[in-house]
Amino acid sequence: MRNFCLLVLLGITVFSSPALGQERELEETIIVTASRMPETWLSSTATVDTVKMSEQLPGFRFDSAELLAGLPGLQADSRSNFAQDTRISLRGFGARSAFGVRGINLRVDDIPLTMPDGQSQTSSIALDTIDRVEVMRGPLATLYGNAAGGTILFHTEVPEQNSVDLLGAFGDARQRRYRLRSEWAGEQAALRVQASQFTTDGFREHSSAERNQFTAQWFYRSASGVHAVARIDISRDPHTEDPQGLTYDQWQEDPTQVHPVALIFDPRKSIDHQQASVSLKQNTDWGRWQWAGWAGQREIQQFLSFPGDGENDNGAVIDLARDFAGSNLTLARQFGALEWSLGAEFGQMRDRRKGYVNNRGEQGELKRSELGEVRNTDLYTALTWTPDEHWRLQFGARQNDIDFKVSDYYVQGTNPDDSGRMGYREPSYGLGVSYGERNWRLFGSVGEGFETPTLTEMAYQNQGTGLNLDLQSARNRQGEVGWRLTDGVCEASAVVFAMQSRDELVVDVSEGGRTTYRNGADTQRSGLELQGVWRLSDVLSWRLGATWLNAEYSAGPFQGNRLPGVARENLYSQLDWQGRVWLRLSAAAQYRGEVATGDNNEEWAPDSLVLDFSAQTEHRFGEISLSSWLKLENALDEKYVGAVIVNQSRGRTLEPAPPRQINVGVEISRSW
Repeated sequence: MRNFCLLVLLGITVFSSPALGQERELEETIIVTASRMPETWLSSTATVDTVKMSEQLPGFRFDSAELLAGLPGLQADSRSNFAQDTRISLRGFGARSAFGVRGINLRVDDIPLTMPDGQSQTSSIALDTIDRVEVMRGPLATLYGNAAGGTILFHTEVPEQNSVDLLGAFGDARQRRYRLRSEWAGEQAALRVQASQFTTDGFREHSSAERNQFTAQWFYRSASGVHAVARIDISRDPHTEDPQGLTYDQWQEDPTQVHPVALIFDPRKSIDHQQASVSLKQNTDWGRWQWAGWAGQREIQQFLSFPGDGENDNGAVIDLARDFAGSNLTLARQFGALEWSLGAEFGQMRDRRKGYVNNRGEQGELKRSELGEVRNTDLYTALTWTPDEHWRLQFGARQNDIDFKVSDYYVQGTNPDDSGRMGYREPSYGLGVSYGERNWRLFGSVGEGFETPTLTEMAYQNQGTGLNLDLQSARNRQGEVGWRLTDGVCEASAVVFAMQSRDELVVDVSEGGRTTYRNGADTQRSGLELQGVWRLSDVLSWRLGATWLNAEYSAGPFQGNRLPGVARENLYSQLDWQGRVWLRLSAAAQYRGEVATGDNNEEWAPDSLVLDFSAQTEHRFGEISLSSWLKLENALDEKYVGAVIVNQSRGRTLEPAPPRQINVGVEISRSW
């Protein structure tokens, strides 16, 4: 209650304002429009929220949680452990993830980041190329494929002028980020090229990290109206240390310490990621079409915090080489008030996985060698009927065929042939309707979606060897009702939702960096999401995002217990003041309720209230622009948990968040 009152007080007394030198925009980006709050957002039957990066507080743009702050329904837990991705969950889906993102479909400029089996990583995204983030939740969001929680769409913008800029950012824990970016804009084409490096010693021992990224984007529009985007993304993390989780007593004693196993087995990770993609789209008199294709490679070497040298163990040094590729095609045509679209998406991934003994930080003998393959073939269709300005009806369905195959090449002694295959044939559908006037709208939707286990989640069993073929896909039924309002001064929405899941995928045991999974008993979720932007004057406005979520087991031995990793309350209030064109003062407060660390609900990460403050300036000298920012993170020096490790068998469940930190950034650019 103390933290809740502080958050409300902070939201009432200080308000958020436009980005530096610009009017504030909150856009719905499924349909391109130049208006501040387009009518298409108002008439949409899905739950959609969008935030522009210019609205967020400044920062290193290294952690995806920086981009997602304040979006209702979304919980982004920053682990402050760069060997593991930010834990992202939508309406409680995805909280089980030991690393990476699960249960959520991620896309950048129409190109999927999510593999055919449902696993995603945000570490390969050059986050400061993103202009806005769109989050879709509810029944209609599941139509993107193998994801129960929803979809997050990252969008970049086409360069509008020629420019070159250099950025340097510095902070506590020896955080350093350098970026060189150049943009060129022509009449029909544009180009963006960017290279950056981030390094840190980490605020805990054994938590240093380095990430090097290169991104190139080419935009083209033909005389016939074909829009083309080609991009190359390269990301390399040569050496990222893993400090491991702490027990509750260790965290209370000293949150900057590491568990002794981190000093014995030297757990760490290196990643080498490359991806190329092309997307095309066009609106014609006949209708519209869109095509995209992508391919890439991802190599990972990871040392876990145990030896893995048992007779039938799979080792504790993971050597993974992944090749992936895919394409999708969508055709749509208008028939009066009815629009019909039809599409297909294909994807494949090949994981060449080896496992070795971890000899106290050194690679030992081979214990595992296999090839894992996953393919998806999806067909989908959608109908949108808009009989008049008041009504809008949408229906969509998707058939998802996903095949897993593992070929075991390490068969010797008592280690058997663990080859196997598994197939899933899963439909999903959604139906939505909206009704309203020019500045307000009521909407609702129902539907059903699914989520398969990932290839990594199927890799281990608690007992025995081989693929965990007992894992079934999880099915969920969802329903929601909402309201939207926009009147020039206030933009707001409220959504009530409920859903039931059967065979939900949950963590069984997490130990030493290795996690096994099982199909849990039935679960249920219900909640309320609120978001609003109030423009109080030319210099004052306020942005608020709030979520109340009750997620619990509805059957089985943990019936009535809350799902681990999911907070019941998430509240966010962004604060800005812009008194002059060249100065922006900002503040943000984020409250998170307590979080259970395991199915038994015996241990909890306490609730927290975190305050951040920042100042931004910009000065122009002809073609030269000089901008800078100063940011104070965790201003109250709150001692809190950034993320939890669900069902960690030895109690190392807590990943501490950093204490108070100061960061600064300076950027110089020339445009012409």
